[in-house]
Amino acid sequence: MLAVIYNFITQSLPFLPLALAIYISFNLMNATDLTLDGSFVAGAGVFAKLVSMGFSPMLSGLAAMFAGVCTGTLVALMQRRQRIDALLAGILATFILASGNLIMMGRPNINLLTKNTLVSSAFAISETYGYMLMGFIVAILCGTVLLLLKSPFGLRLRAFGDNPLLFSRYGFATERYRCFGFSLTNCLAACAGCLTAQTVGYADINMGVGMTLTGLGAIIAGQQLTMCFLKKNHLRIGFEFLACLMGVLLYFSLMNTLLRLGVDPLYLKIILGLILIFFLRNAHVKTQ
Repeated sequence: MLAVIYNFITQSLPFLPLALAIYISFNLMNATDLTLDGSFVAGAGVFAKLVSMGFSPMLSGLAAMFAGVCTGTLVALMQRRQRIDALLAGILATFILASGNLIMMGRPNINLLTKNTLVSSAFAISETYGYMLMGFIVAILCGTVLLLLKSPFGLRLRAFGDNPLLFSRYGFATERYRCFGFSLTNCLAACAGCLTAQTVGYADINMGVGMTLTGLGAIIAGQQLTMCFLKKNHLRIGFEFLACLMGVLLYFSLMNTLLRLGVDPLYLKIILGLILIFFLRNAHVKTQ
């Protein structure tokens, strides 16, 4: 039973920054940014490539975050003056990153099992220490983002997402906030990929497929679940972060439960997809 809990924590913690990135993109900026799939792989790939070349894990992690920032800037530039729709820009960026990540990695898969990383070094001491370190990294990362969202910058970012035209009429630089917002979300996605590569022991070119849609469904499921216990009027940012956390925990608990029940992994995403469809349709009905 303890091994199941450890496995559950290992899967959930690295996914949380990605869920937070999807929440910012979808809820605050009102944009479905599919680039997060590519940024997730970019973060994992840059980290794995640099570590395999002998660079320190700390420097490799910072480079992975910078790769996410560059990707977010690229998407923002595509949408400059709303010349390209946000969804289409995300698809184009993902299309470009499919080749870009492979060129950067040099091969489809990079093994990290024989390399020393921050997480693997902690797990080498003890599993408890490893999970504590990973939880500390995720808590610092998410806590910093939450403080940023509660600052004037976060309020302006929300105003930009609600009405960009009115936002610009009040004298704010629309394109600057678009760039900041997408850089932040893709940086979080790259961090999630970096942490995931360290926990699973490899970086793979296909490891980000469907991550954005899965995270989006998990967040909405978490919102439905959280609203059963709390009213949304209380501490909106805190509520929405709790919804992200609950959604991630719900998704991975369902996945682990189905595996323990002996469900063929071939049908796993079909079952999870149907469950997410239920939550998405339920959320749509409640907003009518």
